[in-house]
Amino acid sequence: MLAALLAVGIPAQEPPAPPAEDTAPAAHNNVRKAIRWKHFEYTCEGAAKLAVDLGDQLAKVSFGGKAYVMKQTMSADGNRYSDGKVVWWGKGNGGFLQQDTPQGTGKMIVQGCQLDKPLNGEAESVMVGGTVSYLQRMALPTNAVIQVQLLDVSLADAAAKVVAEESINLGQRQVPVPFSLKFDSAKIDAKHRYSVSAKITVDEKPWFISDRSYPVLTDGNPAHVDLILKQVSGPGGK
Repeated sequence: MLAALLAVGIPAQEPPAPPAEDTAPAAHNNVRKAIRWKHFEYTCEGAAKLAVDLGDQLAKVSFGGKAYVMKQTMSADGNRYSDGKVVWWGKGNGGFLQQDTPQGTGKMIVQGCQLDKPLNGEAESVMVGGTVSYLQRMALPTNAVIQVQLLDVSLADAAAKVVAEESINLGQRQVPVPFSLKFDSAKIDAKHRYSVSAKITVDEKPWFISDRSYPVLTDGNPAHVDLILKQVSGPGGK
């Protein structure tokens, strides 16, 4: 009997198969977090409306039926965003939209923009903007400084009171150079008269000055002025 069993043979058992390897790739959380946008609405010069959405170093600016998607760029003053053609420059509760050029002298698209709801409960601010230029065909040295002031000129027998001012280091730019004067609206009296003046100095010596009045704000005057300065000095003291 035993011999018969051996002759027939006992079927060999297959060794248990090793557990199948999990060939599925390990799960990774590669899903990018959704950008959280913050929405801001502005009223600009001429009652024009502008909207800005900010998030993750990006800005989406909507104005005049156009939308611009911009990346944040280096800036020593304010939040600057650009798509290479157009730049949005936000400063505090204000800002402006401008064509982007290496010299910073691109055509202004809209300016005098102020937040409809000021940040951090700050007092409502307003802005006077414009450009500074001159008629002479000459370039300014890079160390030239443009000083622009908003003045209360209501009292004829008293010195004008400075309401706001801006100092601009020219660098590689040339005229016309844009400016923006931001100030608390509480400083403006509807019964007073206001004017913008400017001068260009080189090594603290005046080269160009404004020789006429540029009224703004009250009495129906605009918040934008283009100043044309008069030459009083220059290379060689001319």
